[in-house]
Amino acid sequence: MPQEQQQQQREALPMQHRLAPVNTVDAESRTAKLTWTTGAGVRRYDWYRDRYYMEELSLDPAHIRMGRFQSGSAPLLNSHSQYDLSDVIGVIESADGAQATVRFSKRADVEPIFQDVQDGILRNISVGYATYAREMIAPANEGDDWIYRAIDWEPMELSIVPIPADPGAQVRSATDSKLPVFEVTTLASGSADAATHHLRKDSNMPESQGQNPAATQTAGAPQQPADNQRAQDQLREEAARAERERIVGIEAAVRAGRLDNSAELIARFRDAGTSVDAVRAEVLRLIDERQAAQDVRSAAQIETVRDQTDVRRAAVAEALLHRSNPRAELSDAARQYRGYGLSELARRVLEDQGVNTRGLNKREVAVIAMGLDRDLAARAGMMGVSDFPAILANTVNRTLRNGYALAPRTFTRWARQSSAPDFRTMTRTALSDLSAFSKVKAGENYAYGNLGDSAEGYSVEKYGEIVALTWETIVNDDMDMVSRIPMAMGAEAAQTESDVVYNVLLANAAMADGVALFHATHANLAGAGAAISDVSLGAGRAAIRKQTAPKGRPLNLAPSILLVGPDKEVEANKYTSASFVAAKAGDINPNFNTSLEVVTEQRLQGNQWYLLCQAGGLIDTVEYAYLEGEEGLFTEQRQGFEVDGLEIKARLVIGAKAIDFRGMYKNPGA
Repeated sequence: MPQEQQQQQREALPMQHRLAPVNTVDAESRTAKLTWTTGAGVRRYDWYRDRYYMEELSLDPAHIRMGRFQSGSAPLLNSHSQYDLSDVIGVIESADGAQATVRFSKRADVEPIFQDVQDGILRNISVGYATYAREMIAPANEGDDWIYRAIDWEPMELSIVPIPADPGAQVRSATDSKLPVFEVTTLASGSADAATHHLRKDSNMPESQGQNPAATQTAGAPQQPADNQRAQDQLREEAARAERERIVGIEAAVRAGRLDNSAELIARFRDAGTSVDAVRAEVLRLIDERQAAQDVRSAAQIETVRDQTDVRRAAVAEALLHRSNPRAELSDAARQYRGYGLSELARRVLEDQGVNTRGLNKREVAVIAMGLDRDLAARAGMMGVSDFPAILANTVNRTLRNGYALAPRTFTRWARQSSAPDFRTMTRTALSDLSAFSKVKAGENYAYGNLGDSAEGYSVEKYGEIVALTWETIVNDDMDMVSRIPMAMGAEAAQTESDVVYNVLLANAAMADGVALFHATHANLAGAGAAISDVSLGAGRAAIRKQTAPKGRPLNLAPSILLVGPDKEVEANKYTSASFVAAKAGDINPNFNTSLEVVTEQRLQGNQWYLLCQAGGLIDTVEYAYLEGEEGLFTEQRQGFEVDGLEIKARLVIGAKAIDFRGMYKNPGA
């Protein structure tokens, strides 16, 4: 028989759970009043000391940390699950002693739970709590359990659960009588056969309305031995309680693992009588297997969830694009909208949003879909804003960008891209204008490098157009306004970029030194026009090779681009192709010419041709810049004021300038 003693010990303990009843439910305010602890002892196992014990929670107000429950922000959870925001089904609004008022969420997924609570189907409340200090009381008789009484503990959350650990922890109706709750505490009296039993009524429980005579023993009265039937009932009750705890532990462990076959695993472990510790070990093993199969490199997992409205909008936009371009692929979500005209599609979108379109003509459907008549929309049952303008804008934007991307832009292969912070004039100093390294003698300081005095300046300009989608467009089923016209506008934006850049070459404007870009003074203009040949290409290559920095330093540049117009395309490819079959050995193209890349641009009319150095290399040529944050084509939309519909604006902000003449050579051609 163990030595009878009473001791107090403080140690860190994990959060635990026990159950209590709901008292009343108010459907209108979605609140429920409940008793979140009954004070009943719960049989647990002490893994550190390898023994069973009865855990009791002291209901003395001085022993309970109520700050979290009385803050108004403690959560009401679904079966103690705390792995996802959807696990929070309500909030604890207030708490006083063992009583609390909780309010259920209005979310759709919480509604079935709240309804079952009202109907008395879900009647069990469990409290999750943390223990900070406890008393450990030795058993009076051999074979009895120790008693661990929490004398400093804190309730953390409440949960709706399916199975209670405490037989008294069930939902009660508003008419249930509030019976007094007693705790039986066995205290050591100094010897094994002198153990006494006390019945203590907790100070923070409601007063008794009628006492059970069996519960009014005097302190010190010896406990009467129970008959066989009562002992058997007690054993069955303890076994059932332990089984309920095992099932709850199994469910919590399996759900925490988020395994695909959670329901199957719970049933298997439950029927096999597997202990909770063994279940936890098996769940960890299965998680490791899953991570190894998926080659998971991090414990952090991110799940992206798309809103149903976004999915529907994307599907309708896909259907519109497919109608204008049948080669465009359709997702499964978009197939349901296939073949619809604009008016039919607008009607379908409104119906998907819950609008009753029966009896509405095409004009009324178009007006509501475009958000032009709120009164008419309200009468039809529209709640919020129509999705249709956003769908049209998305479709037009994608078509604009497709047109912009498909249009050829040859300047990107030889000009350098930059960015402009604003619309003010920018200055660029040529790389060739950097000062040369100077010799540093022993003990002397390094000289500071410097840039040349001359710098090229330019700024960006704004270009753009607006396309209007009116309700007449929808009534007339004018797909051109959604497909072909935006496509052409996107291509026009790309053409505008090419105009800006190639105008630098064609205008041959003066540089910062006051001399034209291509000029004999710059030694980058052929004295007489010549057709493309080995000789003329060699002369151009030599001119670029001989270019020097402003202070006379050799640059040793080599061209990589042969830029021509349509009239010289065949000739250019003939003299740069490695597969050209020559009539005699002397006509074979030299290797240095076959390394040239031919770029053909329609804007270069006639016989003129250019040799250019590679963009972004050791020398600057022509630089083009977009406004920061608006690289390429930029689109935005608004509800029209001048027009009855949607206005979509396509904007382009770009500028270009020759930065250095040394990497470019021009031949007027012949």
